[in-house]
Amino acid sequence: MTLSRRGVLSLGGALALSPALSACRSADRGTDRVRIRPSPTPTLAPSPPAATFAGAPAPGQVYFGSSVAHHESIGEWEGVLGSTLALRRSFFAQGRNQPDKLVTRAREDLAAGRLPHVSVKPNVTWAAIADGDHDGWLDSMLTPLGALGAPVLLSVHHEPENDTGPDGMRVTDWVAMQLRVLERAAEQCPQVTVVPILQHWTFDPLHDDIDPSKWLVPGVAAVGVDIYNSWSPKNGKEWRTFGSKADEVLSWTGGAPLVVGEYGCQDDPSNPGLAADWLVDAAEYAREHGIVAMSYFNSVHDASDGSYALRGETEVAFAELLASDWVARLT
Repeated sequence: MTLSRRGVLSLGGALALSPALSACRSADRGTDRVRIRPSPTPTLAPSPPAATFAGAPAPGQVYFGSSVAHHESIGEWEGVLGSTLALRRSFFAQGRNQPDKLVTRAREDLAAGRLPHVSVKPNVTWAAIADGDHDGWLDSMLTPLGALGAPVLLSVHHEPENDTGPDGMRVTDWVAMQLRVLERAAEQCPQVTVVPILQHWTFDPLHDDIDPSKWLVPGVAAVGVDIYNSWSPKNGKEWRTFGSKADEVLSWTGGAPLVVGEYGCQDDPSNPGLAADWLVDAAEYAREHGIVAMSYFNSVHDASDGSYALRGETEVAFAELLASDWVARLT
């Protein structure tokens, strides 16, 4: 059974989304607080440049997808959504069978018509990888990924900010590791696009003790970032739009294509439909600002004070967006 707004409404859910309701809800929340853009702020191009990597979408198109919990069937969920995900984000940790599992997942996604975005977190230091001590491990992923002969997005240690500190795990080590991965990927698998992923937190101008430019990896085909509306019914934080946070990232990236590795928004029980509107606004922003891929973090885990899982009205909104003609798909 596929999702539809009419179907959900027939079950008694007041899920109809309209500009008027959206405006009222925005008024309830108040406008986003004024932010001072970080400095320096490179001048952005008048329109997003065309992305130039294997499988890059046409301007205005976005690979639209999600992560899927390991215990859930992606086929069954796609049946509910009524469409195949254009992209699937999958997470792995370095271990005995990790390279095989990662490559198998990429192969499965490609066979289903999805763009794979596979991520792995190493259990060794960034410096050790940068120095070439683990080229064998890298090659155990890169060589078979290249043999697939199709576009793949690969991220090595996403959201590194929380893991810095010890020797071999400094900002410069992470950047050097990314450069090593880029170098070996260029040699072995030119259709694999290496996407270093940072947190929006690094670009938040309130964190004036952080220089985002030190985290940016030169020579990448796309910059990755994770963006969440951190508000929840329990924490009382400010409600932030996707665009207000993405603006703070784009002011640093010089117009490079952006891959959103994770994003999410929790439901507000007192404002039905508000989270669904947030998703729609995020997709519209992505189309207009050179975001080439975005993957929703569809999970009940890893949210300390709630859940980002797509349920009810947010799942309906996601399904409708997935069926849009602007969604990029592998050909």
